[in-house]
Amino acid sequence: MNSRINRGDMEILSLIALYRILTVSQLAALTQRSRQVIRRRLRYLSGEGLIINRMRGYGRSSGRPEEIILLAEKSAGILKDERLFSDSIPLISPKNIDAITVDHDLLINWFYIHLIQVENSIPDLTIKPWSPGFLMNNQGSHVFFDSRIRVESDDDSIEFIPDGIFTIWHKGLEKGLLFFLEVDMDTEPVASLDRNPKDIRQKILNYQAIFRNSHYKRFEKIFQLKLNGFRLLFLTNSPARSASLSRLVQEMPPSDFIWLTNQEKMFSDGLSAEIWARGGKTDRPPQPIIGSDLAI
Repeated sequence: MNSRINRGDMEILSLIALYRILTVSQLAALTQRSRQVIRRRLRYLSGEGLIINRMRGYGRSSGRPEEIILLAEKSAGILKDERLFSDSIPLISPKNIDAITVDHDLLINWFYIHLIQVENSIPDLTIKPWSPGFLMNNQGSHVFFDSRIRVESDDDSIEFIPDGIFTIWHKGLEKGLLFFLEVDMDTEPVASLDRNPKDIRQKILNYQAIFRNSHYKRFEKIFQLKLNGFRLLFLTNSPARSASLSRLVQEMPPSDFIWLTNQEKMFSDGLSAEIWARGGKTDRPPQPIIGSDLAI
């Protein structure tokens, strides 16, 4: 390893590997360092061929484009040699980047960054994982876990990957919950005539089937946690989209396990605040995602 790559640089490279695509602002939030410091180290890492930089506007609104950072293949080898990762690290090619994918993935990352803040502010909580798709093994290496879910029916089967899977464990209560995350960018139909797997209505049907057949219990071994249900979180990119999905959720009982909010509320109030519409019921006061009893 290059001797000029310091511990902070290794942290930056590890975070890019964990999140796959990050902005300067996200790296600053994750490392608790200033954007100026992050940019300085990124210039060095880019010069060493360890990262790939691209400019990209965030979201559909106008404004200053933000730099996004990808991991280079050279860094993947270094991280494995240092035993920070035990599996192959999935890399994103700059050729495969498009506006919708970037906006979607960055919002997933912001969700997980806010999730870290929840754990930091509430000492009784332990959240796994802190980043999408990876868990840490007993040797201190990050291991990619299989998050695919299969829904079986009489004449068909559907396989899909949630945008996020994590657990929250309350040390004092000795209780934990499983969460699935779906980030919605208002690019998919709410309901369609065919069984489009990206149809929001079909997604809800899939999760209802998982709830009924207890397929989610396969994650008990992965997270080492006894599970008696789960919560499905919808994070939308706008209040209007959240209201639209809330109406759909109310029309599709049983749906009390589905909680909805939007990115504006997440950024302004935080994930642990009273920002969630349980079961899509917007006529009731919003609730915190983590109640005092951690009950499903």
